[in-house]
Amino acid sequence: METKKQIRSRLRQRRERLSLEQMGSLSAEICRKLEEQPWFFQAETICFYYPLGTETNLLPLAEKALALGKTAAFPRVEGKEMEFYKAASLEEFQEGSFHVMEPVSEIPAAEPGRTVLVPGLGFDRRGNRMGYGGGYYDRYFARYPECFKIGIAYEVQLVEGLEPEPHDISMDAVVTERGVYFCRQ
Repeated sequence: METKKQIRSRLRQRRERLSLEQMGSLSAEICRKLEEQPWFFQAETICFYYPLGTETNLLPLAEKALALGKTAAFPRVEGKEMEFYKAASLEEFQEGSFHVMEPVSEIPAAEPGRTVLVPGLGFDRRGNRMGYGGGYYDRYFARYPECFKIGIAYEVQLVEGLEPEPHDISMDAVVTERGVYFCRQ
């Protein structure tokens, strides 16, 4: 049986095999799929992430959300916790923990029931997520269980049968370039 470290390595390799052109076109298709969802129009606040390396780039969708008058929020790590802060534009970022770009804003996105777009190394169709091992999103969702949690991945990152640990929090849906997979059990 594979260890979590081995699974993470395998999933990272799958994503890194994609060319820059493929990642660009797949990211654009994922943004289009997200934008078509009713909850995108209904959400007042959408929590994004700033892409690192080969992660799906949702920044064009964040720009669109801002243009529509929605609140776009991004995570900032503080010690062992993560919190989302409002961003008035995509120019208001600085490098933070783990070399991830973080918002400079001090205004938290505290609205209940917010939509959170979640990166990861891999997901299964039951909504289980293989993250990077820090547990930041799991601890965040444990504090804010009312969030609508959407895993974001390229189709090559979907795997079968990830085994969650007791502290792992599953997604409500996973979106890839091929579709939206609703996961509520």
